[in-house]
Amino acid sequence: MDNNRPCINNPLYIYRKNINKESEFFKYDISYPILMPFATYFNTSFYNMTIINKINQTIYNDIIKYKNEIKKQSKEYEKEYINIFSKSKEDYVKYQYELIVDYKVTYNKNHIISIPIQKYEFTGGAHGMTYLDSYNYDLRDGKRLRLSDMFKKDVDYKKIVDTFIEESINKNKELYFQDEGKFTGISDSQQFYIEDDGVVVYFNLYDIAPYYVGIPKFKLTFDEFGECFNIKYICRG
Repeated sequence: MDNNRPCINNPLYIYRKNINKESEFFKYDISYPILMPFATYFNTSFYNMTIINKINQTIYNDIIKYKNEIKKQSKEYEKEYINIFSKSKEDYVKYQYELIVDYKVTYNKNHIISIPIQKYEFTGGAHGMTYLDSYNYDLRDGKRLRLSDMFKKDVDYKKIVDTFIEESINKNKELYFQDEGKFTGISDSQQFYIEDDGVVVYFNLYDIAPYYVGIPKFKLTFDEFGECFNIKYICRG
């Protein structure tokens, strides 16, 4: 990697928008990002606002769709509770469905934005579930980046990532599934996000480890794997 390549800090302001509501059977507290160029660049050609708005709309639509799915489930549960559970002689627990959504901007430079969004849902049962979805974009053309994009074309990125994860798992085997559900390699649509010092490949709950482990994350640092990464999308400093 060319260590002398300068980083370009993006002239973007990330505005935090929050929506929340609570009812007897469902409550939600959602924070999501809105990308906006600073005033200096707003009316220039530095970034195409159509691209920026499309990214904002994609993130918003995904979150609202998810919220509506949980809301629909809560409505179905509400009907069951009112018509069946509340009239039963059995002692049923009354649940309030819940959704909490929050995000972090983990990388915002070199015309690249990386925003992992965490979603926690509770729909009854012993515990809730947490999911992580990442939005990694090239702001110049609006391309949503895949893990393969982060590596040079002549690099066998799957082999590199698989080996790194397998070695990491072997250091703490007791934390991961070793039989059914064990790690067998990353997928073509493997989820990841970018940080200032590396690329974090992750798996959601139960993918490769028990619930108590949480979301397994594996960071390939630029210092260790720098020569493998596509310099178009990352830089140091």
